[in-house]
Amino acid sequence: MIMSKEINEPITIGLSPISHEWLETFKQEKIFQEMMDGYRFAIAYSLSKGIEPPIISGEKKTTTFNIGSLDPKKEIYNSILALNPPNLEAPIYKYAERLAEWGVTELVSIYKKSGTLDLSEIIQDSNKE
Repeated sequence: MIMSKEINEPITIGLSPISHEWLETFKQEKIFQEMMDGYRFAIAYSLSKGIEPPIISGEKKTTTFNIGSLDPKKEIYNSILALNPPNLEAPIYKYAERLAEWGVTELVSIYKKSGTLDLSEIIQDSNKE
């Protein structure tokens, strides 16, 4: 079921400072053309893994993106609702923020092991599960 009205949705979302720095690194390394692309990819990667992202607590987040720029057609919002992850809570974009944080952390782990991120390989591996 897709909700027609957001309840208390934030206007900006972000990442932990370390994840934000890694997105900047991925952009500089030309893995992603823009940091926003990496953020979106991290959300999609997390959703493909079917994980329940941990609550982000204690650490101050770096405001990274305006929702209107990140998700102008509400594709991320509607995808999260359509997939209806267990324990989905409102606001949806706060959940997306948690997905992005988990996804970036996982991408960093892959990057550190291999020295690069092969996005097509990551997508193929996600499709196998």
